[in-house]
Amino acid sequence: MSNHSSQQTQSPPNQLVILAAGMGSRIRAGGQESPKPLVSVGGLPLLKRAILTAERAGVERFVVILGYERELIYDVLAGDEKLRELDIQWVMHEDFQLKNGVSVLQAKPYVDGEFYLTMADHVVEPALYQALGERPLKGDLALAVDYKLDEVFDMDDATKVRVGRGQEILEISKELSPFDAVDTGVFRCTPALFDALEEVYSVEGDVSLSEGVKALADRNRAHVVDVGSAWWQDVDDLATRDEAERRLFVALTKPTDGWVSQHVNRHISKAISRRLMNHNVSPNVVTGAALAIGILGMIANLMTSPESAWWLALGGFLFQLSSVVDGCDGELARLKFDFSEFGAWFDTISDLIVNVGYIATFGVGVSLATGSWLWGGLMGLGLLMAGHAIITVTRVLKDNNETYLPAMNWSFKDDADCESLFQKICRRFAFMARRDFYAFAFMLLSASALSASGFIVLKVTIAMSVTVISFVFFQNLRTMMKARAGAQPAQPAPAVSSEVTKITGEWQLQDAL
Repeated sequence: MSNHSSQQTQSPPNQLVILAAGMGSRIRAGGQESPKPLVSVGGLPLLKRAILTAERAGVERFVVILGYERELIYDVLAGDEKLRELDIQWVMHEDFQLKNGVSVLQAKPYVDGEFYLTMADHVVEPALYQALGERPLKGDLALAVDYKLDEVFDMDDATKVRVGRGQEILEISKELSPFDAVDTGVFRCTPALFDALEEVYSVEGDVSLSEGVKALADRNRAHVVDVGSAWWQDVDDLATRDEAERRLFVALTKPTDGWVSQHVNRHISKAISRRLMNHNVSPNVVTGAALAIGILGMIANLMTSPESAWWLALGGFLFQLSSVVDGCDGELARLKFDFSEFGAWFDTISDLIVNVGYIATFGVGVSLATGSWLWGGLMGLGLLMAGHAIITVTRVLKDNNETYLPAMNWSFKDDADCESLFQKICRRFAFMARRDFYAFAFMLLSASALSASGFIVLKVTIAMSVTVISFVFFQNLRTMMKARAGAQPAQPAPAVSSEVTKITGEWQLQDAL
């Protein structure tokens, strides 16, 4: 076998081989009429999801091996709007009934240098490709493996791996026992894999991918890479398809979500997104629906009178409903890789209209209910301060090519600069300035309009709102002053960089005041 180690590069591969040639007999036995690569998971065919996931991770060129019902699969996907602009080589494999190692060999004429390899029926996070691409290969093959054995679904069908002290693959097999990790189905390889597969094929007349990996492992040329916290799921039947969708939806809860979003809003928005994902509903349509609901909430506030203060309660409910539905556009965008610059700005502007419009009309509504314009005036003062904060913060984020408001590196986040009482209060109560919290709070507090003695609660709500906005305003001034004193522009928090924003699909300023 020739040694291809000289072809290894310091940069991650930019090409991916995807195996989509198998018959998928198990999932068809469960009642699926479509060939397996066209089975829908999270609103996308498996093969399309595999391609777009890798593209999100930086892959630029694709070699797709088709076999069973290859003409049908090609006809459905080759002209797909999201795929036709990509560099995809469709390879028709005649002997698809042979083992999957023979399918891998079909890619040899179309691959130059290092490449990733995966199967169309593996639903994975882009992070798996990033983990494999972070450092140069040790040998000729790196297999992404999962050490979280208690989280593996359908362990009996999983390919097990025994790992050596130097992270080399010692053994790999579905029947292996004991074992250290599980094969996730994503590889980084040199063309030496083709040589290993051809060696076995020349003797046996057939070859599996695992046999090729074992041949490299026997020469200490195959190693593993830990996927860490990243998730994956092999889809073989209806049960594993459902598990893949469950994991996709679990991943929609973001690390930056507030408590209300995690424990209330996401449960509702995910249920809505689950019902929308298999229909031709774009994220922009959902953004428009959230905007319309928010405008109805503003109208409800303006319909208030001393005799019909219940309109305020309806306005609060619609404001919270708008916040929930607004979460669906980002969920659908991430599920279906349906991102656009227009969508990002549409979502941002819609959020600002709803948030500012609701707060303004709430103040007017309380004034109409109580007969005193003091409350509307107070809320107007709050809006002036909020407007100043929004303008300056969005300018900083724009200058840093950032689009996600919670990424702003407020001065109270700096432990060394959080000694004053003001800074400590800002840190402790920062959650109150998040949209998920205050939309939910407005809904609950505005419900007091349904009781005869509820006006006092409404007045207290305005006082609290203006207080929170004041803290945001002065914290914004404090952050800008600190930036000027240090002769450095205020920066987004490093933990939510523009690249992370791009990969995870966090394009919305959904927490804007």
